[in-house]
Amino acid sequence: MTPNDELTERIRRLTAFDPRISEKRMFGGICFLLDGKILAAARRTGTLMLQVGAEAAQKSVGEEGVAYMMMKGKPTANFIEVELGLVETDAELGTWLQLAERYVSVKEKS
Repeated sequence: MTPNDELTERIRRLTAFDPRISEKRMFGGICFLLDGKILAAARRTGTLMLQVGAEAAQKSVGEEGVAYMMMKGKPTANFIEVELGLVETDAELGTWLQLAERYVSVKEKS
């Protein structure tokens, strides 16, 4: 099992009981959607991708191991990538998923 597959399974376990979560093949792996909006994905690059919004992304990229997700060579404002070393435990992974959920849930209502 690759690190991508392991991370996908961990995300799946943490989100299994949330009926708002669905899965879709995107970004070279499985993307987890919250009410149809991108929440998170385990990327084939070996990172966790999250949609957190521009403000949280700007704050988060100041941490070592966190960067803007690049799309066509340009940083994306709302998406970040988190290195696996920052999500070694389910508690760490859950904290990042909660950050994404806060943004995606609010975005959904706007």
